[in-house]
Amino acid sequence: MEQIFAPLVHYGSLWYALVTWRDMLEITFVSTFFYYSALWFKKDPDKNLLAYFYGYLLFMFAAHSLQLTTLTSLLFLFSPAVAMLFMLMHQQVLQRNFVSLKNITLATKASSPDWLSTIMKATLTMLTHNKDIIILIEHTDALSPYLQIPEALDVPITDGLVTLLFNQVYSPEYLCWISSSGMVRGINVSFKASWHPNSYQTQTAWIDDAVAYTTKTDAVILFANADQHHYSIAHHGTITQGLMMEQAHKLIKKLIKYQIPLPKKGYSHGVTNQKNIAQRSP
Repeated sequence: MEQIFAPLVHYGSLWYALVTWRDMLEITFVSTFFYYSALWFKKDPDKNLLAYFYGYLLFMFAAHSLQLTTLTSLLFLFSPAVAMLFMLMHQQVLQRNFVSLKNITLATKASSPDWLSTIMKATLTMLTHNKDIIILIEHTDALSPYLQIPEALDVPITDGLVTLLFNQVYSPEYLCWISSSGMVRGINVSFKASWHPNSYQTQTAWIDDAVAYTTKTDAVILFANADQHHYSIAHHGTITQGLMMEQAHKLIKKLIKYQIPLPKKGYSHGVTNQKNIAQRSP
């Protein structure tokens, strides 16, 4: 046994003699920096920045190991410029995070305690009047950088307001934008970069944009089909179709982690003291 562990003890003692507390402090600092940088790059769903980050580091270590002094010096010299390039590539997520911090909205105003039931009842009324409706539900990722907002709002969801907006203002070719904190954010909005830049002229036109934008954000899109009287929900880049109102209601609750302390069955009764959901930074 001593012959097995003797080399390990020998190398351990050499390592202990060569590495000082200053070295340990520097190693800890650099390792922590690279770890959190990697986590930050990993949060970008649009660009594979983490692979580029690892590739640059691997290329730098390979140049150093092969004693390519000129190349190694150039890689170290241009590393700040590369870091700035990564930040520019990452700017969309940075902008979304900044907007999220500015747009944290707690439902402390007089919104309906069970605002989701209010919305679902209003969509059912729209279906009885043979009108489609598309509702964009913003959760924790801010959506304003992606939207054209001709009529911006920031008002609590109430029965009277929703009835007025849906019946008098809303156009079925566009989106009604609400947030998971129980606020109406905008009416007749559209996506800036859209497969259908003018408006949604058919009942399936919304699907292309829904798949694209629910892939890059945690938004949920609800479509109420007046012809078939069923609901479709877009989430995480997928479309769930053919839902009844109760099914759509339950799925949205699950997706946005909708919480009500004292849930009641049906849509005719509100519940007090809804737990508010604030926007986070992705």
